[in-house]
Order: sequence, then C-alpha cells, then structure tokens
Amino acid sequence: MPPQDAPGEGVPAQDRAAAGDCVVVGPDGEISAMSVIADGGVSGRGRLTVLRLGWHPEDPLAVQLRLSAQPDHPALPRGSWSVLRDFLRYGLEEPTGDGDVRLRPDEERDRLWLELARFGRAVCVSVPRATVRALLDRSELAVPAGEERSDAAVDALLARLLTDG
Repeated sequence: MPPQDAPGEGVPAQDRAAAGDCVVVGPDGEISAMSVIADGGVSGRGRLTVLRLGWHPEDPLAVQLRLSAQPDHPALPRGSWSVLRDFLRYGLEEPTGDGDVRLRPDEERDRLWLELARFGRAVCVSVPRATVRALLDRSELAVPAGEERSDAAVDALLARLLTDG
C-alpha cells in the first residue's frame, strides 16, 4: 500500500461520504480515524473529547483506541485500549466483547457504542458506524482478514499482551 494514498481511497463511496473522509493513511502505513465525541457539553466550553482509532500493518490483528480531551483536562475521560480488528467488525452488527472493550451497534442512530473499562468507572462513547467501517475496510485492503497471521503479527500480539498485564 503506497503511503500517499488519498484518505478513504479504496473505501466504498457511501462510507467515505458518511465518515467524512476521515480515514487517513500515514507514511508508515498506519490507518487512523478520529471522531469527536458528542457529550452534551460535559467537556466544557472550548474542550473536545476525541476518540482516535488506529491500525498498523505491523500489528494487523488489533485496532488501538485512544480517548483524549483537547486540551487535556484531568476531569475528562481519557485512556487507551486495544480491540481485535475482527471483534470491531463483528461489533458493527452484533453486541460483542467481554473484557475492557464492549461493543454494541445502534442501528437506529447508525452508531457504534463502545464501553471502555478504566480505573473507576467505564466510559461509554459512540461513533458513527461508517467511520469504523471505513477504517476497517481500508485496513483490510492492506492486510485482508485471515491473512494477518505472520511472525510479526504474533510477535506484536504477544508484546501487547505482556505489556497490558
């Protein structure tokens, strides 16, 4: 995959439009998407809560989730989680997850709800399903589902499992 691909290239047009062409391919092949979390004003004036989804070809089994406040504020939710790419795809259609990340589709609003466990209480956020679908589709152009089994993928998975404790 050439790193200069246009954002959303290779992703179906209806998903690019719905996701706002938010899928970006970095120079190292990382594919990422960001979504501003609508929180009913809880973040406060001038603050945003953002969920970043990132996938890297060197760790093709996982999608990294990072929740942050911009600008940072100690009272706002933040953290990092990993979820299997296959679970994220499955979560677009059916509730799934039993660990730190639980997924539930909301077909009525066309969103994906994520319950993210953290110290204290879990954070629940939702993102457009089209954003998640566009990221997954683009990642599967780089490394198709079922073909991610390689020494590098296994090494990356083991490293992540050993560091996440």
